[in-house]
Amino acid sequence: MLLPLIAIGAGCSAPDAEAERHFAASSEALRKRDYAAAVEAATKAVALDERHAGAWFNLGAAEARRENWAESIAAYSRAIEIDPQNEKALNNLANVYFRQGRYEQAEQWYARALSIAPDYLLALFHHGWVLRQLNRLDEADRAFRHCLELPAPGPREQRTHLDCLFYLGTIRFREGDYAESARIMEQVCAAWPMHVEARHFLGLSYRYLGRTDDALRELELHRQMLKAQRTVPIPEPEEP
Repeated sequence: MLLPLIAIGAGCSAPDAEAERHFAASSEALRKRDYAAAVEAATKAVALDERHAGAWFNLGAAEARRENWAESIAAYSRAIEIDPQNEKALNNLANVYFRQGRYEQAEQWYARALSIAPDYLLALFHHGWVLRQLNRLDEADRAFRHCLELPAPGPREQRTHLDCLFYLGTIRFREGDYAESARIMEQVCAAWPMHVEARHFLGLSYRYLGRTDDALRELELHRQMLKAQRTVPIPEPEEP
């Protein structure tokens, strides 16, 4: 009876091994930005192992890159159903809603990701952004300030910090705190002198503070930057 048992065991384990092979292929395709291949490989993996959270995650990521929103939402939702504590899947599902302008849904999923990983830098930034968009300014202010308290070891994190600082300044401006808005925008412009929007808010803040000469200088710089954008590319924030 020993040999038949071994044969049955080998037959049961084969689909898992094959699923892992397709999962690895989907991960490699994602790294190479071959999203069609990633979809194909991840789809094969979940067909063999319908509870493979990693393959569902890869499928969601690949479909999002192809802007197949419904398919991406379905895949990420399945990954979360299998692994409810996967903060990256929760964040990426929020990103899909974010990119569609569905900010109410995005806010809910960012909040869920942050309930598991409170110091998730990108989730904090985007949560703050959508809260600001939804006019929940006190909550957005807290999200951006928390983001700025976290380490920023690399260029991507440093850029996220700068974006948080800028949007925090826009909240202070909307609240009529022009002195704080000016102080923040001065920091942004010092770190990124070609930040067009920061120059604009800085000029307006100076105007409201009665600093007319400073306002005129900043607004003229803003005007020149807008003109230069026609021929000189200026970096834009990364997509979520």
